[in-house]
Amino acid sequence: MSLSRLRLSRLRLFRLSFSLVLALLLATLLPVPALANGDSWPSFRGDGTGQTTASLPNGALRFEKRWSREIGSGYAGIVVGGGLVVTAAEDGEHDFIVALDPETGDQRWRYNLAETYPGHDGSHDGPIATPAIADGRVFALGPWGHLAAVSLKDGKELWTHHLVDDLESAKPMYGFSGSPAVAGDVVVVQVGGDKGAVAGFDVASGKMLWRSLEDGIFSQSPVITEIDGQPQVLAIGVGKVAGLHPKNGEILWEHAHKGERGAMGAATSSPIPLDGNRLFIKHSELTTLVLGVEASDSGYEPAVLHEVRGLHKSYSPPALWGDQVYGYTGRFLSAIDTKSGEMLWRSRQPGDGFLVAVDGRLAVLTKTGTLHLGDASPDGWNETANLELFTEDLAWTPPSIVGNQIFARSLGEIARVDIVAGEAALLADAAMPKAIEELTASLAEAEDKAAAVRSFLRGKENPMVHGNEVTFLWRGEADDVAVAGDMIGMRREEAMHQIEGTDLWWWSTELDLRARISYLFLVNNEPVVDPSHLRRVQSTVLGPDMNWQRAEPLEMSWFAMPDWPGWHKDAHPHRGRMETVKAPIKNPSNDENAPALEATLHVWLPPGYDSSEARYPVVYVHQPRAKDDGRWPETLDRVVGRSVEPLIAIFVEGARMRDFGTAFVNEVVPFVDDRYRTRADRDSRANVGMGWVSGAALGISFAHSDVFGRIGVQSYYGLTSSIGGIQGQLGEATAADMPFRIYLEWGKWDLISPHEEMNMRASSAWLYDFLRERGWEPIGGEVADSTDFASWRNRADVLLEALFPMDSSATSPTGLERWLTGAP
Repeated sequence: MSLSRLRLSRLRLFRLSFSLVLALLLATLLPVPALANGDSWPSFRGDGTGQTTASLPNGALRFEKRWSREIGSGYAGIVVGGGLVVTAAEDGEHDFIVALDPETGDQRWRYNLAETYPGHDGSHDGPIATPAIADGRVFALGPWGHLAAVSLKDGKELWTHHLVDDLESAKPMYGFSGSPAVAGDVVVVQVGGDKGAVAGFDVASGKMLWRSLEDGIFSQSPVITEIDGQPQVLAIGVGKVAGLHPKNGEILWEHAHKGERGAMGAATSSPIPLDGNRLFIKHSELTTLVLGVEASDSGYEPAVLHEVRGLHKSYSPPALWGDQVYGYTGRFLSAIDTKSGEMLWRSRQPGDGFLVAVDGRLAVLTKTGTLHLGDASPDGWNETANLELFTEDLAWTPPSIVGNQIFARSLGEIARVDIVAGEAALLADAAMPKAIEELTASLAEAEDKAAAVRSFLRGKENPMVHGNEVTFLWRGEADDVAVAGDMIGMRREEAMHQIEGTDLWWWSTELDLRARISYLFLVNNEPVVDPSHLRRVQSTVLGPDMNWQRAEPLEMSWFAMPDWPGWHKDAHPHRGRMETVKAPIKNPSNDENAPALEATLHVWLPPGYDSSEARYPVVYVHQPRAKDDGRWPETLDRVVGRSVEPLIAIFVEGARMRDFGTAFVNEVVPFVDDRYRTRADRDSRANVGMGWVSGAALGISFAHSDVFGRIGVQSYYGLTSSIGGIQGQLGEATAADMPFRIYLEWGKWDLISPHEEMNMRASSAWLYDFLRERGWEPIGGEVADSTDFASWRNRADVLLEALFPMDSSATSPTGLERWLTGAP
């Protein structure tokens, strides 16, 4: 998540209509801190625009690493002032503020804020908000809500507040993460809560002076600027952006920005003041705004000047240089002209990350820990220096610059790197894979390179596999081509390399010989399946930008390595039949006029059902897409009556209710038992779920263990909150209390967001170990596959054989072993 802390602008002259006396009085009552220049970087992103006025040496420049120190996890930015470098981190027990010597990196002092804030639901451990330095004090806000002022000199506590206990604020999902801003003798914090989203505190005593603005907060930071001679606090919430008087919190103007509350939209935004009373606002996950605020005799009038499809779909806060704002559009470094609102350019290089501007350059720290220097130019990205800075962990914090010194941190380390005169040694290009060595050799002598490429590719299948080395190829005219897929992870892709003089692009990696991977190409940032073969799958998890799917279908290609266990399939189908019925559900609102509710049930009945009087067990599949995307009817036709006991399978489309689980147990299950010849006992009922729906299958089963006795889960998508829900729901219960038969599997290349703390492989492995600790003996484990129905459908037969084997004495499906170990 980006924690934007944006702009204390250059002061403009008061209007002539103000008297000199009034101007002097205002300056006395409300001094505004000096801008970041060559000597300091006093708050998150310096002066709030992510730029500094420092000058760099002339000519060629390179990076020179001066020192690095372990520091602990955290997102907090680095501030510099009073001869100290200050940030916030955690050590496993406490979140703390720490001051370091800028020359050596040695610790000068440390102040404990509170117990460590644990990362959850995709976030990492530690504090998020960046401290602020002003008047010999450091102001810091911890994620639990501890607001503290300490002495810059020695870290001695001056005053504290707790936003929840003292101010009745509510902790946002990921903790309090908006960085403090200082306006003269007032420190401003976005505190949230029903009594006002923004509050001002006396810098010396900590007394709350005012509280203002009715809006919600998430991870926004206030910004101090001046509009027509009036110092203002710019504050953005989930629904509004407003200008407040720093002394008393009076709302001078406000504007409903009509943005989205998504994590990459208004939830993680802070305004950037531009010249001419204009503001740049990331208000949506799809667009950004340039807002003008004009002063008049009756007050201030905000108006939208431009709405831009750029610098969105990213947590990274932009930086201002000249008339351009530079930042990320998705994972592309981009530039927008603030005068026209035009998107000037996008560049996949230097990679997804965070940036600041200095002396006409951009310093970019990527999430993978590489540091880059390039031109802040409206013409495009031109890289002049780079450095592999952090190699052990990720970086999620913009760098800070004082003079020619860059202070940067990762999720465990902090470093100083100087920008010095001299030629840079750029990072080496990727090595050519073995698969195309023959081609590159022939191209050196070929007069017709296109013909040489065609000849080389003729008869070859893509991707090209040589042992563990896999080379992906795409051919065509394009400005940019990347590859994405299970081997890389969500919210990421890897740039492909174009062979000079040709239209052939390549990217190479190593994969396990048993892997199966879904993938696609991003050609000029548009998703494209592999045209070289027809193996296709519809993703139900990811959207076209490799982010979460938001009702945007995504077709992907897939391939499997030579030893993938899924190549083994037989066919001798027994044909069952499908029917669809509606199960009525009582409306929980108790409103006689409320519309009736119903659940749609797609029911698979086994062969011979209509001609027999037998009763059958029931499998409730809580992911209706399993019917089509998972090809369950095909699997049921093939295995029921052969390796799986004759049963009824029901694909459940729940009514639009928050608590469908209760209605499902109380009304849907009895409806099914009345309509069909079921065996109405717990051991004959199973709940099955995949991915995000696996939590529903588990939760309903655990909450109603008297109704259900079997559970099937493929790829448990468990974030911290849902994991805690399972632990809380079970309490101290063990297998002795709830004797379930459980099938649980996940893919070796299951869903992972490598730049975040989100790993569904780890979630599934945790659940497997947790169940075993409680006495259950889940069947399954980590299998040689990835995620989504492209993976899950390959083992629907194994799941069914595990839950209702034809041979009731079987403890494990016969086909499971080859998925776990590769045995034939």
